[in-house]
Amino acid sequence: MKKWFNVALLVLAAAVLAACSTVDKSGSDSQVAGAGANTVLGKLPAAYRGELPCADCEGIRYHLALFDDKRYTLEMVYLGAGEQARLHKQGQWSLNDKTSTLTLEGIDDSPNKWRVISADTIEQLDMQGQPINSQMNYTLQRIEPFLSEPLENSYWKLIQLGGERVDVQVSQSEAHIVLHSEDNRVSGAAGCNRLMGGFKTSENQLELGPLATTMMACDSASMALEQRFLAALNEVASYRVLVSQLELYNANDELLARFERVDLT
Repeated sequence: MKKWFNVALLVLAAAVLAACSTVDKSGSDSQVAGAGANTVLGKLPAAYRGELPCADCEGIRYHLALFDDKRYTLEMVYLGAGEQARLHKQGQWSLNDKTSTLTLEGIDDSPNKWRVISADTIEQLDMQGQPINSQMNYTLQRIEPFLSEPLENSYWKLIQLGGERVDVQVSQSEAHIVLHSEDNRVSGAAGCNRLMGGFKTSENQLELGPLATTMMACDSASMALEQRFLAALNEVASYRVLVSQLELYNANDELLARFERVDLT
């Protein structure tokens, strides 16, 4: 009898330990990046937009896109004076489902935390992650349907190449590409010369070329950019459109170049 009692006691102890382990694990999971995000934020991808206060301008228009692989893109337009001041951010997002706090990684010069009020509304928090005590609006509203710019028939301006930001100098032409859907033709500029060629696409796969360029001579900086840009385009195997940005990847899923859509109208 004593033997059976000891066995029963051991089984009971094991069950208690297993239960404690399960509770601890679930509590830890609530802090993991993105845990429970689909429940709090609703269906992803999702886009939020709104105008928030600005200390030295008429306001800041925010356009935030959240993707289901925990990536985000953020565009901030400073209103007034032609609305030419634009900032673009991208990175990883995480969500603490206990506090419903959304964090945008990689933003250090402005508030990067938001309180998820509902799947339709998020509210900006201050630099310390605390609510902003103000009567002014600090919320963004979800916009439906979620739309990304089309790959084809858009002017894509090169903004990043091989992990380095591309800034156009006075002596350079703006490096860009346009994929024309009507005849599967690509055109654009490589930094000095105009480029042209064909393209093939299927789902998220993309092949550019063969590519040709005009034969002008430019300064050394423009020619160096052009050579790197053309080399990257020849490696393209896939693409991804993140709202108003285009990313090109090679066969190893390594980021080759990033572009920003420019509205020419």
